[in-house]
Amino acid sequence: MTKHQDDHLHFNPQVQIIKISYDGTIKETDNNFFNWKKNTSVFDAHPFFEILRELERNNDTDKKALNFPCIHLEDSEVAKICDVTFTIEKKEITIILFDYTTKYKDLNQIAQQKNESILLSKQLELKNKYLLEKEEFKNSFIANINHEIRTPLTSILGFVEVLEKTKLTFEQEELARIIKRESLHLNSLIDDMIDLSKIESGKLKVVEERFSFQNLIDGFRESYSKVAEEKQITFETTIDPSIQEYLIGDRTRVYQIINNILTNAFKFTEEGKITFSITKNYQRTNKTSLNFKIEDTGIGIMQENIPHLFERFTRFDTDKRVSGTGLGLAIVKNLVDLLNGEIKVNSEPEKGTTFNIKLPFKFEVIKTAPKRKKKKYTLPKSKNKFRILVVEDEEITQYLIMKILISTGNFFVDIAINGQEAINYIERRKYDLILMDLTVSKIDGYQATHMIRNNYGDKFISEVPIIGFSGKANETAKDKCIRAGMDDFIAKPFEQEELIYKITKQIAKKAAD
Repeated sequence: MTKHQDDHLHFNPQVQIIKISYDGTIKETDNNFFNWKKNTSVFDAHPFFEILRELERNNDTDKKALNFPCIHLEDSEVAKICDVTFTIEKKEITIILFDYTTKYKDLNQIAQQKNESILLSKQLELKNKYLLEKEEFKNSFIANINHEIRTPLTSILGFVEVLEKTKLTFEQEELARIIKRESLHLNSLIDDMIDLSKIESGKLKVVEERFSFQNLIDGFRESYSKVAEEKQITFETTIDPSIQEYLIGDRTRVYQIINNILTNAFKFTEEGKITFSITKNYQRTNKTSLNFKIEDTGIGIMQENIPHLFERFTRFDTDKRVSGTGLGLAIVKNLVDLLNGEIKVNSEPEKGTTFNIKLPFKFEVIKTAPKRKKKKYTLPKSKNKFRILVVEDEEITQYLIMKILISTGNFFVDIAINGQEAINYIERRKYDLILMDLTVSKIDGYQATHMIRNNYGDKFISEVPIIGFSGKANETAKDKCIRAGMDDFIAKPFEQEELIYKITKQIAKKAAD
């Protein structure tokens, strides 16, 4: 340390040296950043230095130095963050100020960034947890709503079918037809919700199977020709004759895609025509790509709305008479993507809309295709009627099934409202078949079936045919039924003919064993 020519102490510019007497008078200072004058009191320079008054009163302290980190010092001109050291000598005290303002600010910024990073990471973790919980709740909610709606819907459709077989006036027939149509529409909306939920959660899997492509197109031609006749518009279908009769792909998803687009076309076309054409894009070895073109002369879509066409719950029509949830095209886009296809839309208001859908398929060359016919079953000959146990807790569904079965003249019917009651029934009476709702209380359908199959030595009990039924209409529910030991599954809502067929089939198979 040496004297500078301006009589200030010469030192590192980030350090200021101040020498004071024990009464606080500044004897020397280099004024590197605080311009404190000689012969003034250090106690007036900043309140922090009041700590030195103890040394003023007791200058025989045994401490040689005192250190204070990160002290904020400021006067009217300068503000610094300093580490402060007091070096204590017999006649004076040396104050050393180390300017760490920049370093402390940098450290503070780093600490702040680290804290922000931790907070952001925690925020993302909580957000992901929230999204997972939200997705789980949504799927659970949809599954529950699906079951709760399908149960009364089964009764509505079932009783409409019963009603249709009675003597009705023309007006009553029309009312029954409307009820049935709207109920089927509600059922299709439920299917849309379930499908979209499966797609978004990644649970919908592509199934590759060999199917008759010609039959699929013939089905569209037949069903939509009737719709066109009712609306008094023209419906034309053409298919490239070089397309193989049998293709390999997910027939169900292809049907959904085409059916949704055709439904929309008919919904928004009041006059003119709708054309449905299928052409081949290419064919290589055992792979082919087909283009499905659906063109209508309907109300069309504004150009600015086309980019939003495949978003969920999107509707651009203002005609309130046209029903729909806005889910159909969102499902179409997701299914096309799932099948590795492409979809394009061209439209002009008041002139019509054209959808072009490209989908890949596989095929194999088979000269003769196997014909699959639904095997016919008849009830075995019996002097007595067959006894059915219906395990169902919904009173309206109980009544519907009883009416369907009793009307055939072949069955007696008992009702159990839960799994425990069903067990009590089978221990007291022999049954030819059990219709088991999967979600009854106390003991559910799966548990009751497991007990029937495993807890009884009497084969008439343990081997009784069991058909599970539920509003959860999917392959998972069916597979779970079979794994639980049931013989078959029927989804709500069901048709009377399907219910009778499945019951007849299981009783006939049991009799043949």
